[in-house]
Amino acid sequence: MSIRTAAQSTCTAIITWGACARRRWRIGLVFVFLGLFVACSGASTTPAPTSAAAAVVEDQFSPPNAAWARFDTAESAVYAQGGELYLEDRGKGVAVYAPFAGKTYTDVAIAVQVRHVQGTVNNWMGVICRQQDENDYYLLAISADGYYLILLVENGVPAPLVGPQFDEGIKTGKARNSLEVRCQGEQLSLRVKGAFTVTVSDNSLRKPGGVALFADAVERGETAVVAFDNFVLTQP
Repeated sequence: MSIRTAAQSTCTAIITWGACARRRWRIGLVFVFLGLFVACSGASTTPAPTSAAAAVVEDQFSPPNAAWARFDTAESAVYAQGGELYLEDRGKGVAVYAPFAGKTYTDVAIAVQVRHVQGTVNNWMGVICRQQDENDYYLLAISADGYYLILLVENGVPAPLVGPQFDEGIKTGKARNSLEVRCQGEQLSLRVKGAFTVTVSDNSLRKPGGVALFADAVERGETAVVAFDNFVLTQP
């Protein structure tokens, strides 16, 4: 494992870890720093309860919302286009995420649609919650080739809580998937609408933290572009 941090307006952390069930992982992070901080038990696949809470944030990305970090660097880019928020990993061996500025949450439920636009399907696309900094967060994600993952990164060390696991219910290729992510107490849930819900317990990160949208091309030298739409955040 290696970690590299660039101390400029853009902060970068590289995390590499060894072979898991299907691939060698490389999850890195690139984002514009905005002055915010934006032991696992067994997993279950029972449906997570739904919440009737009113939306705290609702965004269709048209027009662009200034609360989302947007940038264009050699490593990555985040931009709004055609009513979607695009995240682009340009193959430099790091992933990209766009934090929602100025807000932190302990318990949060997020619904969002995501689609693979171009590049490798050996990718990750999803949601970060309880992000303390670039080295401490939860990631709940799927790939365009049908895998899902719930990941804890603590002190820069990644630990899979669930997955990577293939599920044929995930729409592959350039099809759109509807994700529902819930971080509530010790429970972390990832639901792919029409496919499955997986829930795991973990108490490593309990402080309020940021939320972000995330994309990663797993292999260095491969690119990935994904687009998010119809983002809704509620507090359970």
